[in-house]
Amino acid sequence: MKLAEIIKDSFSLKEAEQKDNVVLNTLEEWDSMAHMLFITRVEENFEIEFSGDDIMLMQTIGDIKKILHDKGIEV
Repeated sequence: MKLAEIIKDSFSLKEAEQKDNVVLNTLEEWDSMAHMLFITRVEENFEIEFSGDDIMLMQTIGDIKKILHDKGIEV
């Protein structure tokens, strides 16, 4: 599963709406539980583990892509 699909499933955000500058906590579907479930799905899908700092830095879709890229994952 690719990142765009996880975002769509987690936050009901269509792939065409998934711009790098979208702030996750402004989405209607976002709440702290949805965010943690999203983090878990990304970790499981890409077989990685985020640090607490990584999670705190995940404010926008672009932030998530950068963190994944820094871990050697291309999205």
